[in-house]
Amino acid sequence: MIKSDIVKIKFTTDNIEIEKELNTLGIDPLRWAIVDVKDSELFISVSYEA
Repeated sequence: MIKSDIVKIKFTTDNIEIEKELNTLGIDPLRWAIVDVKDSELFISVSYEA
């Protein structure tokens, strides 16, 4: 099943770091997009197989 969530990670401008942070959360993303930035955090919309 494919799930979509919004997750919060620390701010970075490096795509590799974003994907590493998602992997740390147990998410192997099919696709992701930054949807909001607040203070020192990124809000990522991510789709992945669950």
